[in-house]
Amino acid sequence: MHIRFEFSEQAEEEIVIRCRAPSERCQRIMNAIESALSEGSAIRLTRDNTDYIVAHSDILYFESGDNHVYAHTKAALYTAPYTLSNLEHLLPISFVRVSKSCIVNVMHIGRLRRELVGNGEIGFTDCEKMTYFSCSYYKRLYEKIQEMRLHHYEKQ
Repeated sequence: MHIRFEFSEQAEEEIVIRCRAPSERCQRIMNAIESALSEGSAIRLTRDNTDYIVAHSDILYFESGDNHVYAHTKAALYTAPYTLSNLEHLLPISFVRVSKSCIVNVMHIGRLRRELVGNGEIGFTDCEKMTYFSCSYYKRLYEKIQEMRLHHYEKQ
């Protein structure tokens, strides 16, 4: 693998990743670049007919219901002008889909309670809010938690 940077004052910034075939390694590199580019970024959300710019890092989870997508922070509930499918592509790598109707920021997970059959419960640090994960999404959730722990320790 070769890494090459080209600098030019006239060129538009562009990041190109060339891989022989799609691989987990290339996907991890792409995710890391996307995460670095989106660090400190925010999303527009609505509450009480007022738009707010909320940092991704403040969001606990997104959930769909009643034909809306809601964003939960520790202190507030917002409406998001996106579908969960759109959010999966817009959010940084710390977010993972945990059910058909929920995307969670794993950086805020404080506890997981897995039932023998069916769904499990997700609790968040420093607040009483909670949501549920589907057993079919558990493996991806667990992998994302491990990935983010590794990513966190590598930064230190």
